[in-house]
Amino acid sequence: MMAQDIILEAQKLIGRLWKEKQSPERARILECAGYTFSFISATGQDYRFEDFRQHHVPGSLGRAGAGSTNLRELLARTHGFFNQLLAESGASGEQGPLRIVLDAVDYIVSTGELDALGEHMRRLEAGAPPRVMAAFGTREEAAAWLEQISEPPSRALVLINEQYHQAVYLRSINHRKVIPWPAMEYYLAELIQDVAPIAVATFASRETAEAWLKEQTEPPDRAWVLIAGEIHLAVNHANVQRRALYPLAMADGYEVNDEVEAEPPPRD
Repeated sequence: MMAQDIILEAQKLIGRLWKEKQSPERARILECAGYTFSFISATGQDYRFEDFRQHHVPGSLGRAGAGSTNLRELLARTHGFFNQLLAESGASGEQGPLRIVLDAVDYIVSTGELDALGEHMRRLEAGAPPRVMAAFGTREEAAAWLEQISEPPSRALVLINEQYHQAVYLRSINHRKVIPWPAMEYYLAELIQDVAPIAVATFASRETAEAWLKEQTEPPDRAWVLIAGEIHLAVNHANVQRRALYPLAMADGYEVNDEVEAEPPPRD
């Protein structure tokens, strides 16, 4: 089974387990499991996770090491919940997906990425803009970066001159490519369904808005601003030390349709 298919199977299981009426504890555990797979995919670790599963011996959760106590405890409870479901699964046919979830929790612990997972969860729960792995001035620089990495991400979002692109790696044929990707367009289209675009600051020109954004000591992940009568989203890409302004008009033509499945990720 392909790396992305493995993750998709586990995500479908989490969806089947979700109930309209359930305890807050169960909901939090299922959210944690979903966030874990979201983190693996968003950081381009699909192949690393696939390799881990091939050599991993299922067992106890082990010592989590770094990361907040709350997150370590949540992962432990998540592991225990799915381990119990596995023991009770019998001939239900769910053993495979259940083991994938358990392996994902073990993977996070073994790689010591609890802090990174915690930040990923914070951003998702805060509705932060899509996270990028790196930032470049030109597409050529991004392509050179992708070619030079010994273990490239299976897929990852990167910024090129403040525009979102996706770095894609197909391991079976060693294919690497950087392509434009409408991550911000879809994000803006979805954001305005939930958050009214009320500006926190108004500027006569983009230059004055950029100067204001640059001067902010601790800017939030996102904030609406008005520039020459047009709403923009000011975004702080803190992990790559970039701040950018995205006009709301970018969302035109990218309305979110919940009845249509998202475009599947590249596969090898």
